Amino acid sequence: MKITKEKVYFHAPYRMLLAGLDDIGAKGINCEIYVDGKALDTYTDAEIEKINSTFEKCGIRKIVHGPFLGLNPGSRDPKIQELTLQRFISAFEFCRKVKANHIVLHSGFEPIFYKNASALFLKLSVPVWKEVMKAAAKDKIVIALENSIDPTPEIVIGLLKELDSPYLEACFDAGHYNAFGQKGIWEALEEYPRDSIGELHLSDNKGDFDTHLALGEGNIDYKRFFREIEKRGREPILTSEPHTMADIEKNLKYLISLSS
Repeated sequence: MKITKEKVYFHAPYRMLLAGLDDIGAKGINCEIYVDGKALDTYTDAEIEKINSTFEKCGIRKIVHGPFLGLNPGSRDPKIQELTLQRFISAFEFCRKVKANHIVLHSGFEPIFYKNASALFLKLSVPVWKEVMKAAAKDKIVIALENSIDPTPEIVIGLLKELDSPYLEACFDAGHYNAFGQKGIWEALEEYPRDSIGELHLSDNKGDFDTHLALGEGNIDYKRFFREIEKRGREPILTSEPHTMADIEKNLKYLISLSS
């Protein structure tokens, strides 16, 4: 896979994006805009206009990462399910305003509370996701379903199969699997349907926690990782997830070096 700067997006929390918008535009950085619940409740039309104007003027692209903290489509509490659906729908409204047709959402699976009960979680999740997919299809927004603390691909793959929608694909987070997965990254990748992974989240760690080290500073073999991805017959969106401004440039140089 030939990796260039133009192909890479960088994870950017909403308020951080606004604070650094001029610099992001000047450097030509594509962004995955992360909107949490607070951002969804407080953004203004003037801010959206400034974001859209900057991205258009600078010729850079944007996708969206929706809220996930405290949300759970498979919760045993119907009120939590209701809130989760509301938050996802409001995130679609944000997508429309920033002119983005791609959003990352988490599966919400919490293995601590659903140990040996993943089938129950999936059963509880499906009705919520069906409503989510109706809204996504109406607005022609593609959802990339991300593994978070999932120990296996079971829930994400189960939802892909149950919902069977052209507006649903997988976002594979290599750092999450390295930190939380019960199996290796390569074994996990083999379980995904061949063309189902539409986005990759890229950070590094040493397998102990989701530390978001700069790429190359952990123990993930990204050279092999991209060879394995190439075998899957699709070139996904690449999203780098640095936790410091300095790591933006580090990660970009690292990714480009992998295909040199």
